[in-house]
Amino acid sequence: MLAVGMAAATDVLLIRQLQNVVDALAPSHTLGPKAPATGILAFVQDTLSHLLPRDPGKAALWTIPAVIFGLAVMRMVSSFAGEYGAAWLSSRVQANLREVMFARIMRLPNGYFDQSSTGTTLSRVAFDAAQVAQAVITVVNVAMRDSVATVGYLVTLFTIDWQLAVFCLGLLPLVAAIVTFAGRRMRKLSKSAQAAMGDLTNVLDESISGQRVVKIFGGQKYEQNRFDGVVKLNRQLAVKHAATSALNSGIIMLLIGITLSSVIYFALLRAQAGALSPGAFVAFMSSLMAMQSPIKNLTKINEPMQRGLAAAESVYGLIDLESEADQGKKIIARAEGRLSVQDVSFHYRGIDGATLDPDARPALDHVSLEITAGETVALVGSSGSGKTTLAGLLPRFYDVSGGSIQLDGVDLRDYTMTSLRQQIALVSQDVVLFNDTLAANIAYGDPAPSMERVIAAARAAHAHEFIERQPDGYHTPVGENGLRLSGGQRQRLAIARALYKNAPILILDEATSALDTESERLVQAALEVLMKGRTTVVIAHRLSTIENADRIVVLDRGRIAEAGTHDALLAQNGIYARLYQTQKSVQT
Repeated sequence: MLAVGMAAATDVLLIRQLQNVVDALAPSHTLGPKAPATGILAFVQDTLSHLLPRDPGKAALWTIPAVIFGLAVMRMVSSFAGEYGAAWLSSRVQANLREVMFARIMRLPNGYFDQSSTGTTLSRVAFDAAQVAQAVITVVNVAMRDSVATVGYLVTLFTIDWQLAVFCLGLLPLVAAIVTFAGRRMRKLSKSAQAAMGDLTNVLDESISGQRVVKIFGGQKYEQNRFDGVVKLNRQLAVKHAATSALNSGIIMLLIGITLSSVIYFALLRAQAGALSPGAFVAFMSSLMAMQSPIKNLTKINEPMQRGLAAAESVYGLIDLESEADQGKKIIARAEGRLSVQDVSFHYRGIDGATLDPDARPALDHVSLEITAGETVALVGSSGSGKTTLAGLLPRFYDVSGGSIQLDGVDLRDYTMTSLRQQIALVSQDVVLFNDTLAANIAYGDPAPSMERVIAAARAAHAHEFIERQPDGYHTPVGENGLRLSGGQRQRLAIARALYKNAPILILDEATSALDTESERLVQAALEVLMKGRTTVVIAHRLSTIENADRIVVLDRGRIAEAGTHDALLAQNGIYARLYQTQKSVQT
């Protein structure tokens, strides 16, 4: 910032040299009597006299060119240092904000992601963080550079003719009022623009990620209309923002123009009366006109500042969100796998912790369940019965609203989050793969992966054969979310990842759904290997896949309605029997 200020100061001093040049060309010019300066004005004039010869007509010919050359060198060095420093600082601020935001996102509770769209979060990290960084640099640079320039030109005006300088400042209060009004308007528009940009990225994200659904259901026109709507809104807000900025700047420049024309008239009168030398007149007018640019920039500083403040509210609104509650102190190396669900109730809550719908029934209502180490328990029930919610409480994606869940006799909340989740592996119906190599996806989360363990896990998951057929084997990139792989291959990779982790507790969320017969056979064989010796909780939609479970728990409206083996539940002829017969009749 010092370099930016020095660059502005050299610009002022270079223009000030015009007085010396013009007066040196007219050394015979004499001035009428002029009152001596006093106080601060006298101090400023005395200081400038060291750079500016008192009598340019008698100065050595090389003096003025030497001063100008020295100022030009200083201008070059300070300008480079200022621009380089600004670029470095801007990129550093932007990178730091994005790193902090990403770190916060990775630790936010699931409730945030349940209520916030991916597009809005992406917009905050990509767009708003850049806006804040750009606003910081723009505002600081303009504030330093143009403030120094404005003050420098004002000092020049007062040292030349203080009466004319005072006349120039008459319209400043009106300018300040206009800037204040325009600033409020632009800040409001900036907030609306950021919200509209979030809508735009959200529509893009949904339309692109769901492009197959869009095509098969003929939703192109609908998505086009949605996108056109948010684009139109963004355009309207941008035009309003630009119009406000232009009107603000235009009115101020009109005021400056009125002042300038008036000053020229009175300056000519004073020059004719001998109160101004030709050089002083040229320097005064040049400084006055040069001062328009920094004043214009200072009036426009409100625009990026308000835009940056609006973006900062969005950025720090995300950063200030509370992370997942992790007050546990206990660390467990490897759990036995005993799970105890004791009178658990659960309500879905918002980001602020409040229940989303206080009048709605709880997702889980006083559920109690004991699962021994190594037991396979299947959770079944209709949609909304609470089976996915109950499984989501085990790794503390959510915390219970009432009651407790214990692992090996210790409340889950007493374990550190990291230690607890090291005990659990998840194989979901919706497999998430990262745009990395096959090996990296299998060993995901291991800071020092072992290739031998990767291959062993792949073999056990019946994935080794198709991996070996890939162009680069285990080092083949899988593409975005594994789109280059079939559904069965993705499922087997997810099982290999769970095998590699070797956790004592396993959660299966219908891992064989939507697969062809051959893929389902391979995946089922891999699951049998994975489930051996592990406490397994299976979320089952297809009841034929859990007939051999040690115990089947039927949930209905957030409560346990039935529990027992497959045969025992069929014999009861209750909810499970009806669900089973319904699915069997549909399949036949």
